[in-house]
Amino acid sequence: MIGLSMNLFVWNKQVSTPAGYAERDCVLVSYEMPLLRYCYVLCHNTHSEQSIELDSSMVGFFVSEARRLSTDVTGNPESYVIILSGSFVRKRSNLHIHVFVVRRRFQKAWLYLLLGIIHATSAMRRAVTHFFVFVRGRTKS
Repeated sequence: MIGLSMNLFVWNKQVSTPAGYAERDCVLVSYEMPLLRYCYVLCHNTHSEQSIELDSSMVGFFVSEARRLSTDVTGNPESYVIILSGSFVRKRSNLHIHVFVVRRRFQKAWLYLLLGIIHATSAMRRAVTHFFVFVRGRTKS
């Protein structure tokens, strides 16, 4: 399966631990996408049952970091899009938030288009893979 680092739309991926992250067992992943230079994933590294639950203090930290990243890039603390998925629909079990700093509304629309393409392609690939595994399993009986 193609992961974040192998995604054709993800470039210049870097992992860092800015001030305030280490004591929370967190990392900041930064990357670029076409026409979107400032993309981030703020990750809590703990993979326990507790990290799967929504921790409001961690979410508060992530939102304050989204505002800081937005201010650093645009000078405006409110120029970002956040994606936070519940534990049932997350690809990874750890709590994480995707932050996209955008300067214009068209970038927000472009972001949703790219994410739609990425997720639709991934879903089709999984469906085809599962179909062939199912068919191969039936022919062996």
